[in-house]
Amino acid sequence: MAEHRVLYQFPISHYCEKARWMLDRKGLAYREHNLLPGPHRLFTRPRSGVNTVPVLRDGKRLVGDSTRIAYYLEKYYPDAPLLPDAPEARQQVIELEQQFDRYGAHVRRWLYGQLLGRSDVMKVFYAPYRLPALVQRALGAVTEKGIARMYRISPEPVAYSWQRLQEGLALIESRIKGDPDRYLVGERLTLADIAAASLYAPLLVPGGTPWEALSEDRMPALLREQMTSLRARPAGQWVMRRYTKDRGLRAP
Repeated sequence: MAEHRVLYQFPISHYCEKARWMLDRKGLAYREHNLLPGPHRLFTRPRSGVNTVPVLRDGKRLVGDSTRIAYYLEKYYPDAPLLPDAPEARQQVIELEQQFDRYGAHVRRWLYGQLLGRSDVMKVFYAPYRLPALVQRALGAVTEKGIARMYRISPEPVAYSWQRLQEGLALIESRIKGDPDRYLVGERLTLADIAAASLYAPLLVPGGTPWEALSEDRMPALLREQMTSLRARPAGQWVMRRYTKDRGLRAP
């Protein structure tokens, strides 16, 4: 069945991690297919109507965007539900997922603002594709320029994204009330938890995730200090707890 269900992705994308987590949570077999950033649009746009990944192919159906994938999975694979049945709780989960999807864009911009221009970043970005070194270097230079332009990687937007991602961390903390074992809504893992944990994961580098390949020893000192501070926060502890307890990945 995995051959009929394919997740088209960038391994390092936290939105793709969100989709992987949802599929794994529902116990659905699937195969990962890594699209090359840039040319990926030639595949995703005509087939799913989006320029982004993830895109899920399930038999003859193609679904683009992590949120659309979530609702598709809920409709066709209702076991291990991502949404509660109770209307009020369900609405809370839906609203939180939307909020964290927006915060995820700020996590991405801020982190690229700290790391873009470092050679090891593009090595990690392109490592899954096993390209010749010369091709990787050439693509890396083009990709960096594209990322900087697409996500507006410049001091003012990056500083703004730092403020916004802090809002998301505060939102987590307001929901869990200092207890990293609590879920955002109710007594079990929901789409809200998966969205929040996966979209903040690149800042915390849970063990077993693609971001672990970014060696902290080679990161700028200020970034290392900020990551240490984030891990010490209740929200940071909550993200790491979701990964060890609910994602089943090891601690770093």
